[in-house]
Amino acid sequence: MAVTFKCPRCGEQIEISEALTHQVEEQVLESLKLQHQKELIEASKKAEDEAFEKLRKDFDLQIRRLEKEKEEEVIRNNKLLKELEQMNDQMRMLRRRDEERELEMKRKLVENEEKIRKEASNQEREAVSLEIAELKKKNDDMQRALEEAKAKGTQKSQQLQGEVLELDLEEKLKNAFVYDEITPIGKGVQGADILQNVKNQNGKLAGVILWETKRAKWTKSWIPKLKEDGRKNDATMIVLVCENPPSEIDNFKVIEGVIVTSITYCLSIASVLRRNLMLIAQAKSASVNKDEKLELLYEYIQSDAFRHRFEAFADGVKAMEEDLLTERRSMERIWKKRETELKRMQLNTSRMFGELQGVMDNKLPDIKTLELDSGEE
Repeated sequence: MAVTFKCPRCGEQIEISEALTHQVEEQVLESLKLQHQKELIEASKKAEDEAFEKLRKDFDLQIRRLEKEKEEEVIRNNKLLKELEQMNDQMRMLRRRDEERELEMKRKLVENEEKIRKEASNQEREAVSLEIAELKKKNDDMQRALEEAKAKGTQKSQQLQGEVLELDLEEKLKNAFVYDEITPIGKGVQGADILQNVKNQNGKLAGVILWETKRAKWTKSWIPKLKEDGRKNDATMIVLVCENPPSEIDNFKVIEGVIVTSITYCLSIASVLRRNLMLIAQAKSASVNKDEKLELLYEYIQSDAFRHRFEAFADGVKAMEEDLLTERRSMERIWKKRETELKRMQLNTSRMFGELQGVMDNKLPDIKTLELDSGEE
């Protein structure tokens, strides 16, 4: 059946062919399809814009947080650097003060020695010379006896050989210095081998000499332990007698406050040290009529207790300096680790943004922080 419609002007019925009807329907469908596609494109674009806006806000928030953490880290690092600089300044100041005090003490010691030399009489010098000659003869005799004992005991254990050397030195000291108190330090007791309390004919104590004997191969690690033993025993002088001293030592040498010598020169060294201790004691005794407080201060500065405390303080400062260097190396390692982590986060952020650009067909706007530097100014 043909489709007709009434003309609005003339009122006649006009027949519409089926082809025309199909064409009109296609045009209407095409128009609806285009409109639907346009609406889909607009909706897709709107969704993309909203997703990008959310991503940009999240990314900006993350960047700001990272920048804030980096600023806080820089502030903390600067604070630590300032603290390290202050500690270094304090250490330098302490070392400078220690050097000044040491120079002042050396100057006073030189003045005291010069004063003692001037006050010593010619008669005392002759008596000391005769005593040294007598002790030298005894030393030669005992040295020959020691060499014979060493030749007989070459096959014995190292421990027994050490005991022989200790007993020989103890016997020599007792025979040479009859007024002194020679006390061996027993086995298992922390300390050196022999403690010599130097006394005059009246039994008044003038000083303490700490003796240590070694027959093993020379090692410098003996020195710190012997210094610590000297502090514990309040020794005025510390002497290390070695059967095998270092090659650079011909007769004796002072190493870090410890006198190192061989068995050949031990009695000669003992005589000189004992004479100096006696002269110093005489000088101290002659000045007893000085002002009491000044004298007490003067004696304390000259005392071995003050010297031991000062050495302990210097050793503590050295240990603090080593701890500071260790702490500095640890902090540098931590800073390097954090710098590596920041670089890794920046690299991952750039990769994530590049992957999003690939998914969005480069429709994401450029971010200045992630742009490649062109090198132009």
